[in-house]
Amino acid sequence: MHLTFDVGTIILLHNTSLIAGASAILHSRKRSSRPTGLGRLAVALIALAIGAVLAAFGERAALPLWLWTHLSLLLGTIAYPLLWDGIRRLSGRRQSHYWIVILVPAVWFIFGIVSGFPLVNSQRASVFHLTAVMSLAASAVEIWLDRHSEPLPARRPLAACLLVSALIYAVRLVCIVLDIPSEFDFSTAFFLQIFFNFWIALLVVTLVRERREAGLQLAADTDALTGVGNRRWFLGRLPPAPLANSALAILDVDHFKQINDRFGHPVGDLVLASVATAIRDGLREGDVLARYGGEEFALFLPNVDEQDARAVAERLRKRIEAMSIVIDGGRVSVTASIGVAWSDRNGGAWDAWIKTADSACYAAKGGGRNLVKTSAV
Repeated sequence: MHLTFDVGTIILLHNTSLIAGASAILHSRKRSSRPTGLGRLAVALIALAIGAVLAAFGERAALPLWLWTHLSLLLGTIAYPLLWDGIRRLSGRRQSHYWIVILVPAVWFIFGIVSGFPLVNSQRASVFHLTAVMSLAASAVEIWLDRHSEPLPARRPLAACLLVSALIYAVRLVCIVLDIPSEFDFSTAFFLQIFFNFWIALLVVTLVRERREAGLQLAADTDALTGVGNRRWFLGRLPPAPLANSALAILDVDHFKQINDRFGHPVGDLVLASVATAIRDGLREGDVLARYGGEEFALFLPNVDEQDARAVAERLRKRIEAMSIVIDGGRVSVTASIGVAWSDRNGGAWDAWIKTADSACYAAKGGGRNLVKTSAV
């Protein structure tokens, strides 16, 4: 069955999808703490809508031919590179390529004025479709490339929608350039684009919301001073029950109150942040670190025997002892006492492990500080 669509209705619906998408993106921009790229995306959609309106009036001979053909093409070739730049910024790239956004429409506009090609429908449509294909495909690549650095669920479907939208334009471009009769005509292509316009806008808004929620979750799980996990996050990362051949360690910065009293709290904060960095850089893959409270840090070391657990703790103790914190020309000496609880059996309760590690830490302090003490659970 051959479906036919009224061109005027399709253009109206297409513009509605663009304006609705721009409105949703602008609303999301107002609520976002990181609105990068959203303004560009909204402007790009609005430019496409204005260009379509000019083309619609031009087709009805309501505007001079030279005016609407050149302006509608200019808006289209501005909008899609701008959309790509907005997607690029939204995805996480800090640097904008304004020169591409400006150069692409400028080249086509100047070439159009000189040659007059926008006056020919097939040539004007070919340039518009080519710009759309390249911009949408590049946008899909931008979203896809950042899927590992920021693994938000909306990324994959957004990249897919951008790519399919590019493919729709690509099919039409081939039909136009090769003058191939096809049932996949202007109206059908625009009808499909309406669907993907809504989905792209929806997924952009969803990506912004997911990023905001991830940021809130990160803030709730992270110690603001040291940048490592907090106690709640640490307890949530532990296995449901203690595992055989694993260890839990409590690390306490020695004489921390004296550091605060002598040098002030800002220096104390610097010491804690430096200790956290030294520990984090000295851990194995899979080890878990958190600030447990005050000057205490907690570590979970999976897949270690007692000797390995002690070796890890000794390495961390030496890293902290070797730190160089210079304040007003003087060096602040920092050491830490570490208590390690280890077991070669499954089961038990984490409360007992934490109590054992804490007791071992106190034993290290009682033994002269800057020591590692281990204890079996």
